[in-house]
Amino acid sequence: SIISSSLPLPLYPAAPMAHQSQSVSTAVDSELHSLLEAGALHLGQQEVVKALKVYTRAVDLRPGDLAACTGKVEALRALKRPRGALKACALALRVLPGCQPLMLAQDGLVAELGDDAQAILDEAASNGEAALAPLAGHTAASAAEGGEGAAPCPAAKSQDQSHKETKTLKALLSHSTKLEANLPDMASEESVAYRLARKEELISFYRDFYAKTREQQTAAPSTLDTSQYSKKEKTGLKIQDGHRPMPRPEFVEVPADHKQPVGTLSPAELSKYNCDSGRFLLAIHGDVFDVSDRPDKYGPDGPYHSMSGHDITWALWSGYDEEQEWDKYFDVQRCATREERNRRFQGLMSWWAFFELEYGVPVGRLDVYDREWELPPPPAVQDLCVVM
Repeated sequence: SIISSSLPLPLYPAAPMAHQSQSVSTAVDSELHSLLEAGALHLGQQEVVKALKVYTRAVDLRPGDLAACTGKVEALRALKRPRGALKACALALRVLPGCQPLMLAQDGLVAELGDDAQAILDEAASNGEAALAPLAGHTAASAAEGGEGAAPCPAAKSQDQSHKETKTLKALLSHSTKLEANLPDMASEESVAYRLARKEELISFYRDFYAKTREQQTAAPSTLDTSQYSKKEKTGLKIQDGHRPMPRPEFVEVPADHKQPVGTLSPAELSKYNCDSGRFLLAIHGDVFDVSDRPDKYGPDGPYHSMSGHDITWALWSGYDEEQEWDKYFDVQRCATREERNRRFQGLMSWWAFFELEYGVPVGRLDVYDREWELPPPPAVQDLCVVM
């Protein structure tokens, strides 16, 4: 199956824009949450047409939801429909101006379509004016309401907030951008300063993003609404019990050394902290996370049990969650194109920040990444499920 190789599936639903009552807001959040889960599941099973239908419905339900918009764009890309993907991306940017993931996706599509791109952008701009009219009232009403749902991120934010976020990200990336401009060779120790700076810049951005999202979260059901699926499809949703909402268990007996530092580990040493060890560790881009407080996910009976004791960087980068993708080591900064590198590394760091939010700061390092520039460059991967 396939997992998102960029922004992780939202476990904290974005705050509502503006609704007549809290009950209506909760109902919309519940439906949107289910649609996003379903879209990811369909993409994971390479049912791209079904994914497109679900994400289109999600965008219609809430045009300003980032996961819905990017899901639709990537479903269209997977169907080899770059014109439709560019139009969807441009329309989404009318609602989420300055959104960095959408801007990156749009730049890639413009480059792919060449001279045909401008006509598509012009059409989207004219269509977007009509689409923005009803949304303007929602945004204003949301800002006027105040309270916990008044400052959502990213779904129900004002254009001013979006512009501020974009400026923040650009400012955060400015240092590494300057370092890269003066870098003679990425495959050398001279690239260390750039690598560290770019990683920290993106982690800082996503730390803030997830913190705001969690602060503004609303109550959401812990089970997936499957009313829109056939009997056969419902069965498929439960095959491995993964890629679905999984609330934290109320009582978990963690190991005595939970979250204690482990220092620098080799892959062989990391493998000892597998699903049968009692303490579950996994690594993302050289940093080791202790996920022992989620035995329901990473323990022997959890859907992600095989991740324990392994580095899952390449799986998050490429989008494939098969076990054979664990412990594959590449210098991800040396992609074939800068666009792919920036897009996928941004996604990888969003996962890193998400794991930090869920499980705490890393407890160790994986020695393979101590000299990352000496690893081979990554092979090309197909864009099937990149939800940015």
